[in-house]
Amino acid sequence: MATVASVSFTATATFLVHVIYDVLGHLGSVILIVRAMASGLAGKIRRVTESDEFDLSGYDQVRCNELAKAAFDEPLALKEMVRISFVVGGGKLVRQKYSDDLPKHFCSALTLVGFQEDNSATVEQGSAGKFKYHHDTNKNLKFVHVFPKISEAAPARAAEEGEAAEAAEATPEEMLLRSDDADFLRLVQAQVVTYAEKKRLLDLLKQRISDLEAIEAKMTRLERLEPSEEALFNDVGAEELKEKRKVVEGEMKAMVDSGRLTAAERTDLLEQLEGKLEAVNAEIAKAQQDGKAKKVQALQHQLELMQSTKASVKAAEPVALPPLKHGAKIRELRMKLAELAQVEKVSKGHYSMDELKRLGERPEIEEAVEELEKRARGWLESDEVFQERLQANLRTGLKKGTGRGGGSGGYTAVSSGVRPAKAKASGPAVRNGFSALA
Repeated sequence: MATVASVSFTATATFLVHVIYDVLGHLGSVILIVRAMASGLAGKIRRVTESDEFDLSGYDQVRCNELAKAAFDEPLALKEMVRISFVVGGGKLVRQKYSDDLPKHFCSALTLVGFQEDNSATVEQGSAGKFKYHHDTNKNLKFVHVFPKISEAAPARAAEEGEAAEAAEATPEEMLLRSDDADFLRLVQAQVVTYAEKKRLLDLLKQRISDLEAIEAKMTRLERLEPSEEALFNDVGAEELKEKRKVVEGEMKAMVDSGRLTAAERTDLLEQLEGKLEAVNAEIAKAQQDGKAKKVQALQHQLELMQSTKASVKAAEPVALPPLKHGAKIRELRMKLAELAQVEKVSKGHYSMDELKRLGERPEIEEAVEELEKRARGWLESDEVFQERLQANLRTGLKKGTGRGGGSGGYTAVSSGVRPAKAKASGPAVRNGFSALA
């Protein structure tokens, strides 16, 4: 009997140990999920720059504690007070999303990180580190309004590092204008990929050169310069910009010669050529009327070159827009976000543990998508063209398996963005059909 009892006790003890391990393992998973979800929301809270509102549906005491600690344990780097509002309950339409004890849980969590409840708190410096509960009967929602502690050191550091910060935040246009010759060509081929972007860069260079020439004329007349004019004059010189203009014109001519224009770019260029042809014909007529034979001869040669360019552009087949950098990863993350939206729609607030874990990853996924899309965008790319490329990238995922994955419409997917230019603009200027457009 003693042996049987001993075996029975051992079996029972072993079973209990396994149960405890299972419970602890499940509890560890829950904690990881809670921390993942809290850290994502906490990151958004700590990045606010103005008063904002967040939803705490599905939060319990543990998640409230995690969120309060991650978001408010340290002061926020803000110059002025803001109000950060949290929805913690409401009427019949939303009641199932929130625990009845959620207001108490969140207020308790705020108290644990040193905040005090004050019903008179408002958006002013004196309310830092305070919170208040409010039932908005108009919206039929319950809020906890938090007035965070603010760090005064951040603005001071920013003031001390003003010039360094400005340098770090140089715009793409400034980087292109100020780069040396070798870097300029590399940046143009890597970051200013399409013909339309290069045309925008050319227009930028021409405008800056024109502004500098106007400033020089003003100085010749001994007129006083405005501070903005002095700053512009002391920046990149006109001669250096003219050399960069030649480089861009050479890159654009190479794209025209090799037929690397999209349908929209091709249409715009043909319209531009047509306008230039009309202008040249008018100049020829005037030169003939004035009896300037040499000028007529030069203009006739220019006209022939422009007509030849127009014919070649018209005959060339348009190419597709260049593929999106990081396209596959952006597609993958966008699909994950679409799946999470579907989970929310179907579950209607009643989530499984796995669904809560997946939803907790959404803030990080959204941040990753935002960063990747920022890196994928051309430096001088228009909003319309970039959105078109984004949509084309998403459609690519649906077309996989059709056996057409090799085409890139005349572009390559490497960092340079385009095939090596066939012509350089470093030599002497040549009067031809393309240069007449510059």
